[in-house]
Amino acid sequence: MTTYVNPFTGQTISPSSVSYESLSITADTELQWPINGNNSTPASSIIDVTATTNASAPTTGWLLKLPPATQVSTGQSILVRNIGTPLFTVTDNSGNTIATITSGIAQFIFLTDNTSVNGTWASVVFGAGTSSANAGALAGYGIMAIGSTLNQSYPVTNYYSNTTIPASARAQLIVWSSGVGTLTLPSAAAVGSNWFCMIRNGGTGILTISPVGADTIDGNSNQQLQLTESLVIVSNGVNWFTFGYGRSNTFAFTQLAKTIAAGTTTLSSVEGANIIQEYYSSGALTGNAIVVLPSTVQLYSLSNFTTGAYTVTFKTAAVGGTTQVVNQGQTAFVVCDGTNVYSTTSNTATSGTFTANVGSVSAPSINFSGNLSTGFYLPASNTIGFAINGSQGATLSSTGLYVANGISGGTF
Repeated sequence: MTTYVNPFTGQTISPSSVSYESLSITADTELQWPINGNNSTPASSIIDVTATTNASAPTTGWLLKLPPATQVSTGQSILVRNIGTPLFTVTDNSGNTIATITSGIAQFIFLTDNTSVNGTWASVVFGAGTSSANAGALAGYGIMAIGSTLNQSYPVTNYYSNTTIPASARAQLIVWSSGVGTLTLPSAAAVGSNWFCMIRNGGTGILTISPVGADTIDGNSNQQLQLTESLVIVSNGVNWFTFGYGRSNTFAFTQLAKTIAAGTTTLSSVEGANIIQEYYSSGALTGNAIVVLPSTVQLYSLSNFTTGAYTVTFKTAAVGGTTQVVNQGQTAFVVCDGTNVYSTTSNTATSGTFTANVGSVSAPSINFSGNLSTGFYLPASNTIGFAINGSQGATLSSTGLYVANGISGGTF
C-alpha cells in the first residue's frame, strides 16, 4: 500500500489538516481532503455533525461519504460526533457503510488499507454511555449491516458447470442453471461444524450433490435433486445432513444405485424413499443377499445387477412377512405395505429373459384374465405344475408327465 512520507524526515505525512469542523447535513454529503484548495467540506480531524431527518432512509439517515482512500496514508483518522438528534451513516467513497452514528455518539474512524479508492476503514466507538458494536464491522457470511443492525443475507450464486462448492459459499443460495451435472461439496472437516448452504436445481437435468472422501449425505454417498427441487445442507464437521427438502410435483421419481454384498443390508429411510432402485456387487456375490426395506407403504422398481450365482431377496423387518426374490439380470415391480413385499406383476427381463414368480396351485404365477386360478406354477424345483381351477391338473418333470385325473378323450 502507498505511504506518503516527508522527504526530509522520512516520517509519514497526511494532507493539510483542518483540526475542527462543525457540519450540518441535509442531504448525502461527500467530504474532501483539505488539499489542492479543497475547503468546502473538509475531512477535518474532528467533525461535529448535525443532520436532518432522512424520511426515505430512516434506518441509515443521510450518508457522510469519506474522500478517496488512495489520496492519503494509512493511519489517517477522523473523529466524527453526532451532536444532533437524527442519526447518519459514515461510508467509504462508494457508499459502503463504515459506521452508523446515533445521537450523542462519536466514532473514531481510521484507514488501515489505501490500495483502493474505497480503502479499508476501522472504527472505535467514543462517547457511548454503554459499549456499542459497529454492525458493519461485525457482518460476516450470511449477515449484512443495515444501518446499526445485523440482518440475515442469502446471496444467490448461479453455477453452470460441474464444480466444487468453495468454503466461501457459506449461507449462499446456490442455483444450478444447466443440464445434468454434479456439484461437489467441500470437506465437512475443512469447513467445520455449522457450515451450511442452500441448493436448488433450476436447470434442465438431474443435479447430483456429491461429498468428498468418506463424507456422506444423510448416510448416503450422494443426493440427487430433480428439476425444481431444493434443500438446505449442513455440516457437523464430519458428515452432511439435509432439511427442508422440496420435492418436485412434476418429476417425483428418484433413483438409488447401491452396492451390496452377501448377507443382510438394511436401507435407511432416505434410501428407501427412492422408488427406482438398482443393486450392484463390487465383485461376484459369495452368497445370497437380503435387502431390508423400510416398514412403510411404497411402490418400488427393483433391479438386480449383481454377479455370481446368487439371488437378492427383498423384505421388511416384520417377522413372517412376504418376501420377494429378484434374480440376477431381472427387474421386479413390487409393493410394500409396511409388512409384506409382493409383486404386482411378474419379474420383467432386463437381459433378454423372462422370469415369473413361483406361484401356487391356487394362484399360479402365469394365469389368465377372468380365470386367475388356472395356469402354470412351480410346485417343486425343476417341475412345472398345471393348475386347473385351483387344483393340480398335471406336473411335468425330468421323470415324465403326471396327470392327476388321467387322460381322457382319446386312445394312446
